[in-house]
Amino acid sequence: MNDGTKLSARPDVRAFYDAGPFNLRDSPERHAASLRAGNSLADYPPLVAALASQPRILDVGCGTGWLVNGASLHYGCPAHGIDVSTVAIARASSVASLLGVASSFEVADLFAYRPQERFGLVTSMGVLHHTDDCQAALAYLGESFVADNGAMFIGLYHAWGRRPFLAHFETLRRQRASEEAMFAAFRRLWRGAGRSDHDEVLLQSWFQDQVLHPHETSHTLCEFLPLLDSLGFEVVSTSVNRFGPLPEREALPAMEKQLGQASQRALAEGRYYPGFFAFMARRRYSPNPLTSRRTEFPTILPVLREFAGE
Repeated sequence: MNDGTKLSARPDVRAFYDAGPFNLRDSPERHAASLRAGNSLADYPPLVAALASQPRILDVGCGTGWLVNGASLHYGCPAHGIDVSTVAIARASSVASLLGVASSFEVADLFAYRPQERFGLVTSMGVLHHTDDCQAALAYLGESFVADNGAMFIGLYHAWGRRPFLAHFETLRRQRASEEAMFAAFRRLWRGAGRSDHDEVLLQSWFQDQVLHPHETSHTLCEFLPLLDSLGFEVVSTSVNRFGPLPEREALPAMEKQLGQASQRALAEGRYYPGFFAFMARRRYSPNPLTSRRTEFPTILPVLREFAGE
């Protein structure tokens, strides 16, 4: 079993989020009002379906608490969030108090966190790609936090979908664009995507997270399938195909490449496209602790090699 002891949160990532948490609004009151006014969890149908049974939730890298407080407010779920940022946890707790929900939060490094019991649903949205080893982080979540009949809902940057956005801002850097000019470019994309929120603190937090972050990696669903297999999890839904019926594994590489095309179109049309994907994976069985997570699976390896261009 991976106990997480050889990994920890990156100091630069911790400092980055203490200086300015992601998804921050200009006040706890405005943050609470935004959660009352709308339910952003509804953008993720498999997550909504899972919340219907009111599972006990752990959100890893909860930030300012949008998912934890949203799940408690809109679905009555007992939800707990952990994050390395003391500033983000303070905001999340303040918003929970204003909403009058039973959410709970604590400052914790995901690799050092030792819950007393496991959770029916573990979520982590846009977090694991900021660690030094995304695969190890996902393995630790699955092995250490998810109950025997539980599930994970994970969101990550996509290797194909993220590439055009990063290339766009890298071009601006090579042209010696100032941070102010890059912020203006991000604002145009944000407005072009139809985002009508005029909270400047929120917009600045998104810009910092999307453009100025000290460390991120990008991934595909294909690359995680052998790991999920070995952990005893089965992918049941993904945003790669807009949470439709799951495709055959052989069809997945071509489908994932289409996210790069969608990202290029959005950029050409002046729309923000973060290049983000999510998937729901449910535990099929408890894995044998003597079985290596690096076991090769003949049914999927040829597909992965083709995807990698081998």
